[in-house]
Amino acid sequence: MRFGIISDIHSNLEALSAVLDSLGSVESLYCIGDIVGYGPNPNECCDIVRERAVTVLGNHDAAVAGKMALDWFNSAARRAAEWTRDELTAENRLFLESLPLTSRSEHFMMVHGSLPKPERFFYINSPWEARPTFDSMDDYDLCFIGHTHVAEYYVRRVGEMGADQISMTSGGTISLMPGFQYIVNPGSIGQPRDGNPQAAYAIYDTDAQTLDIRRLDYPISAVQDKMRSAGLPDSLITRLEYGQ
Repeated sequence: MRFGIISDIHSNLEALSAVLDSLGSVESLYCIGDIVGYGPNPNECCDIVRERAVTVLGNHDAAVAGKMALDWFNSAARRAAEWTRDELTAENRLFLESLPLTSRSEHFMMVHGSLPKPERFFYINSPWEARPTFDSMDDYDLCFIGHTHVAEYYVRRVGEMGADQISMTSGGTISLMPGFQYIVNPGSIGQPRDGNPQAAYAIYDTDAQTLDIRRLDYPISAVQDKMRSAGLPDSLITRLEYGQ
C-alpha cells in the first residue's frame, strides 16, 4: 500500500493543490497538523483535508479553534492566527476542535510535535529532543511528526539510546530497515523552513518499506499576492521565497 503523508499546510492552497495533483495513486492521505495559520486560504484547505485525510491537531489549528492561548505565538503568527480565526467558517472551526492530538494506524503513529505531552507541542530539532518520542513509540517502528517545517528523519537501533539525524531538504528515499525505529518529518507543504522553498511531502510504501520525501514547485507569487490582499504580515509573505 502507498500512503500520502503531508504536514504544515498553513492555509497555502496553491501548494496543497500542487502536491495533491502530484501524489498519484495512494491508499489513504494523512495530515500531521497545522492545516491553517500564516496563509490566505484556511477554509479551502480545511475543506480539502476534512474530506480526504486522517489528521491530527497542530498548534495553529489549536490556537484558532480556541484550544490554546494566542500569546504562545510571536507577533506575526499571532496576527495571522487572529485573521484566520475571523475567516473560519463554523463548520471548519468545529472540525479543528475535533482533531485528536495523536493517531495510530496499523503501520505508524502520528503527532504534530512530540509524543510525550502532545498538547505542549514540543519541537524535535535534535536526536536528544527525539529521544522521548522514540521511548514513547511502544511497539511501533515509525512515527511521523511535523511542526519544525524541516524535512528530515531520526533513526535508532531498537534497544539503543543514540539516534542519527539525517537531512532530507532536497528530497530522497528512506529505506526502512528491520530492527530500527524511525521518526520522520516530511517537511512543510505551505511554509518550508529548511532553506528549500519547494513544497514538501512524503509517500510511504508499506510493501517496499520505503519513504520517498519529495519537493515540488508551486506558484509562490500567487500565494503572496493573496496574502498581501488579506493584509497578512510582510515577514510571512517574504519568507515563502526563501524557505526560511
